Amino acid sequence: MAEVQVAAWQAAYRGILQPQLLDDMSVGAREEASRELLAAGALTLVAEDEGSITGFCALALPSRDDDASDRTAEIAATYVEPGRWGQGIGRELLREGLGRLDGGQWDDVTLWVFRRNAQGRAFYARSGFRLDDAIRSHQPSGVATARMRLPLGGTL
Repeated sequence: MAEVQVAAWQAAYRGILQPQLLDDMSVGAREEASRELLAAGALTLVAEDEGSITGFCALALPSRDDDASDRTAEIAATYVEPGRWGQGIGRELLREGLGRLDGGQWDDVTLWVFRRNAQGRAFYARSGFRLDDAIRSHQPSGVATARMRLPLGGTL
């Protein structure tokens, strides 16, 4: 998973994040972050082909945001190996992840995306996510991120 995430960041965020930050990303550091997310109870869905991970979607249940209700879920990560972009893997992972939230326990689901990541915002918008006016800075880059939200049948 860490290899997929590092490759996806380096391909998707050139021109959004500082080149040095992307070049210095390490699989080892991402492995540690992934372990922490899993230890915190994240539900992680993995796509694989012939034993190799091609993508993953991690759900934080409930959301890690300070202002979130206990009925708000969060898409913590959705990444696909860059060579597999456009094959529907990300769309299927997201669809499956959202399907796991069906059943009435969750009112809505949120995620954070770089404001300048038009491709990412469009990907999530196709599934019904909309910007909700929350903005914060990504650490350590200082680049602005925006929160997107999708109602799940409850009332917001």
